[in-house]
Amino acid sequence: WAVNARPAARWIAEADVAGLAAQILAEPDAKLRVALMARLNRRQWERGQDVISMLEAAAASDSEVAQMLANWKERRARIIHEAVRTLAPSLRPGLTWKEAAATVRAFSASEVYSELVKGEGWQPDRYEKWLAQLLAAELLAK
Repeated sequence: WAVNARPAARWIAEADVAGLAAQILAEPDAKLRVALMARLNRRQWERGQDVISMLEAAAASDSEVAQMLANWKERRARIIHEAVRTLAPSLRPGLTWKEAAATVRAFSASEVYSELVKGEGWQPDRYEKWLAQLLAAELLAK
């Protein structure tokens, strides 16, 4: 599986997941934080859509790749949870941070990016703006 891990490692580095995650967590403004979440998702899927497909296919028959993919998904979920949990005071009334985190995970899934960018012909910039606006509207108090 080492051959499969190289593109995944390169993809994570190129997407600057760690750098953007740190920016998200450091950003005090809720609307800007949501916009940074959209940027991180755009970068991940813009640079890694093919890597995700490759890893998911390989994971079906390789337990090490399956574990690597599961670890990456868990890390992604933790970053989203941490970023959204600290937004709790800015969330719209009645929305828990856990519900908000689930919303972020659903709307920012790689399949949504693929459907809009590859399926509908959207430019990645349009996807990022759409996601940022959607998340702000769905999550944040007015």
